[in-house]
Amino acid sequence: MSDLTLISFLGRSRLDRKTGYKTANYRFADGRIETTPFFGLALCAQLKPSCMLLLGTQGSMWDALAEHLSGDEAEELRIELMDAVESARVDQALLDRLTPLVEKRLGMACQFRLIPYGADGDEQIGILSAIAEAGLAGPVVIDVTHGFRHLAALGLVAAFFLERAAKLDIRGLYYGALDMTVDGITPVVRLDGPAAVQDWVAALDHYDANGDYGVFAPLLVRDGVPEDKARCLEEAAFHERTFNLSGARQKLLTFLPVLEGELAGASRLFRRELQRRLSWVHEGGLPEYQRKLAYEYLRRRDYVRAAVFAWEAVVSKQCVDRGLSLNDFRAGREPAIDAFEAEIQAGEHPDGMAKAYWSLKNLRNALAHGNPPSVERYRRMLADAQTLHRELEAAIQRLLG
Repeated sequence: MSDLTLISFLGRSRLDRKTGYKTANYRFADGRIETTPFFGLALCAQLKPSCMLLLGTQGSMWDALAEHLSGDEAEELRIELMDAVESARVDQALLDRLTPLVEKRLGMACQFRLIPYGADGDEQIGILSAIAEAGLAGPVVIDVTHGFRHLAALGLVAAFFLERAAKLDIRGLYYGALDMTVDGITPVVRLDGPAAVQDWVAALDHYDANGDYGVFAPLLVRDGVPEDKARCLEEAAFHERTFNLSGARQKLLTFLPVLEGELAGASRLFRRELQRRLSWVHEGGLPEYQRKLAYEYLRRRDYVRAAVFAWEAVVSKQCVDRGLSLNDFRAGREPAIDAFEAEIQAGEHPDGMAKAYWSLKNLRNALAHGNPPSVERYRRMLADAQTLHRELEAAIQRLLG
């Protein structure tokens, strides 16, 4: 038995009091067939989890779990359950009596929870709350076969929620496809595709928020991209965060040929989006890379990196305009910015350019070093998010276009 937890939804079905619930022959990918009225039991036999969290309404077929229990107590409980299910009045006390009997039969821990029907937003959140309150740990698989049809969609959301909020490892989503039954055999379908798409959507949101290329690496590896190529994204993110753009660009250039070919799995749906987000490495030289990243970090409201990249772009542009080295501070970058500043002080550039230069320089120094500016005007900029965003954007546009 593994440390796996199975989450399953229990639906409604018509009970024949003489023959019991209608069964299905569920066939797994390895060819094994399990015959049962409730697919969750088939998964228990196939995956051998250590725990099952079973969610159902007051009218779900809870009595199906008691069909094969033995003993007088079990028989009495089975009859109570049948009556309660028929009138849709199963309560938690009845399920608490059922739990130890089913645990003994299955040889695993069980939690049985009543949930609402999910008829509106509040009830749907209530179902997710019931899952969250179960205190699950370890890897999890989710069965979305039974229950109302909209619960399958909720099962997908539950997987996403548990993975992000509870940091659980979702190992798979299973569906016993009764509507695909042929010759009495019902195939078991894994819904890993939609879950993988959700992972990519979350990764894109994460990247758009903080610029971390590395978030794509495990998703690409899962879809067959060599680990050494995917690792280039993690290394590029590190170099960019330490303002080593040449190092970041080189790592991205090493990775980008991967996106020229077809990708497998959900990665193929997001290949062009990833190419678009990495396209800056092909556009212009160092000043242009720095300018684009300044705007990108400004869009993310990461004002420290926006100001630093904008300042470095101004310095790089002056180096290019004056034919000085981009990479040598003393022989290139320092004399280039000193010359530009001297021209500004001498009135050789328009007032708007001078104002933008002093704003960017002071904001960059204050943000990068954590020291408040000595000039009141710049202190006011740093006291309000909207003002800072507006002034920083205006300075970048005036100096870099």
